[in-house]
Amino acid sequence: MSRSDERGVALLLALLVLTLLVALILEFDSEARREYRDAAAFRDGFKATVLTRAAVQAAKAVLQQDFLKDRQAGQFYDAPTDLWAFPIQQYPIGDGILTAQIEDERGKLNLNDLAAGGDPNARKSKVTRVKRLFDLMQISPEIVDAIVDWIDADDTPEPAGAETLYYQSLHPPYRAANAPLQTLGELRLVKGMTAESFDKISRYVTVFPQEGEGRLNLNTAESIVLQSLDPRVSQAVAGEIIQGRPYKTLQELDRVSSFEAVGKELRLQNVYDIKSEVFSARMTLTVNEVVKHAIVTLRRDANTGTSAVLYYRVL
Repeated sequence: MSRSDERGVALLLALLVLTLLVALILEFDSEARREYRDAAAFRDGFKATVLTRAAVQAAKAVLQQDFLKDRQAGQFYDAPTDLWAFPIQQYPIGDGILTAQIEDERGKLNLNDLAAGGDPNARKSKVTRVKRLFDLMQISPEIVDAIVDWIDADDTPEPAGAETLYYQSLHPPYRAANAPLQTLGELRLVKGMTAESFDKISRYVTVFPQEGEGRLNLNTAESIVLQSLDPRVSQAVAGEIIQGRPYKTLQELDRVSSFEAVGKELRLQNVYDIKSEVFSARMTLTVNEVVKHAIVTLRRDANTGTSAVLYYRVL
């Protein structure tokens, strides 16, 4: 082989080695960038998860501030005009951005009231109201019997209900809880509750507090919930109630002439109020490109305004 041929082979080998080195470097660079992105996403995800807990404190602070404002004014009521009802938008918190909306859980019917102890007549009235709500939503009221069976302590089914014997016949089988609903999502396990029905009703019902025994806040309840209180509360009457908000005392509801008579009856039965102590907050935390959603339910102390967590979940 001539010297020029040897130089040509050496050059080809050098170019081959250089090509392999460039390929290795590019692969290493791509892998390093991928690992960096994964590490950054993990870091931001961890930050966002931690910051959702800080966001809970922000929701507590808003409720506390609203309480102090009410105490200073000497008027304790909760309405859509209150501080807590305004959305929190693009609020810097740590390295993230918080968006949140607080809702009054007392503006909804508490399903755990359906099996609460006490006067059987009062319990029957509560069941009737929830059935009326389902009927107004064009959902079978028979599902309410199944909800009662799910949360009551006995194994005796309601007329259209179901106890463990029914659920054991399903595939896979499971048992009726025979205890208060822990979350709203638990309703999906109840006989007759379809995904469509759940989506329809979930906006108007709650499971907090889990011990039941709550009065509906007429300052925050939506029209269809107001109509569920009594057959005499028509859509027009509910509209008049909503138009007159906020009510700062129970007696102010008497100025709604179409509601006055039925309102006084329901007031004697402790059915409604104009304030709340249970609120939920849906929160979104954004850290760079990572987004975390969370929900918290808080019970605000009527004497101090401080809030305790009843339920918390990162979605």
